[in-house]
Amino acid sequence: MGSGDGRQLAGMVRQRLRELAQPEIVGGIVESRSPGKQVLGIRIPPLRQAVRQSLQAEGSSGAGAAADVLWHGQSHEEELAACMLLRLSTQRLTSEVVVSWAPLLDNWLSVDELGGCVGEALLDATLALGELGWLAVSSSQWQRRLYVVGLIKPLRDGLDPRQVPHVAELLADRTAMVRKACVWLLSDTVKRRPSAGPQFRQLLPEQAPVALTRLVR
Repeated sequence: MGSGDGRQLAGMVRQRLRELAQPEIVGGIVESRSPGKQVLGIRIPPLRQAVRQSLQAEGSSGAGAAADVLWHGQSHEEELAACMLLRLSTQRLTSEVVVSWAPLLDNWLSVDELGGCVGEALLDATLALGELGWLAVSSSQWQRRLYVVGLIKPLRDGLDPRQVPHVAELLADRTAMVRKACVWLLSDTVKRRPSAGPQFRQLLPEQAPVALTRLVR
């Protein structure tokens, strides 16, 4: 079993990431995601496999602590690995971790990976919507996007969007990264749960873009 403070597990993940690094694909990753941290150049499937293998070797007892070490690491891939570590180990986010991690968000893929963790924590009630409202009103487009992406699983699972604070304001947000996340939210939810269409329709602004209105007809 890995050490409870997560350092051994985090070290193993980092070693595997160094072994997987492909400098020749760094340019494409930087162009598509523009993360502020160093990019090693690792595609998502081998990255996820590296995290899975590290968990199998070390155990999951220190997964939460290891994820925190990785999120605050030096590379973009460590951030992604942190989220994968939580999900593969079934560890759940707490509000304290969200507060600690959110200020480092600066690219859409890290946001979306973390958003999946937020959604799972909301479903398992280790997070409450009331603890996340500050994200929805943040000046950071990445934190607002995190709030939206974090809602996908709960809304798809049956939560009424009219009961969720700030959804109407975010549906009216014209920032590209937030708008794209809203399209994803509506598309995924209505596809899985058509009854959500009329619920969303009540929240759309009068001059809502076609990209949103076409999803709730």
